[in-house]
Amino acid sequence: MEMVRLSCRIQHPSKVGELLESYIAHSCVVPKGSYQIHRVGSVPREVRGALTHALEEGETWSCWVYGLRTWLFTCTMCRPLSRDRGAPVLQVSLYGSDGELRERGSWVPDQHGRWCREAS
Repeated sequence: MEMVRLSCRIQHPSKVGELLESYIAHSCVVPKGSYQIHRVGSVPREVRGALTHALEEGETWSCWVYGLRTWLFTCTMCRPLSRDRGAPVLQVSLYGSDGELRERGSWVPDQHGRWCREAS
């Protein structure tokens, strides 16, 4: 039974996962030619600590690699802010190749689907 549920989650990405992928695609952080890592076990060792913490917290993640550079994005949906704004608000953290936090912020799409940073 658990295998069926896991299989469904893999085949049907969560809404938060789709929003995170949209954010990444429009962020210009990850260069063209980068490839995405989908399996936890394939994530570079340097960012596994950050990924493990994100998974323990129930966060959604996406990892990208280009040459020796790695970008790990983790995020959660901020439901109170999303309700207030009437649009999804993602709280996104970006980790670099060394596993250190590079940036953290809240992002919301505008009416054209472009992601804009929320004022703190």
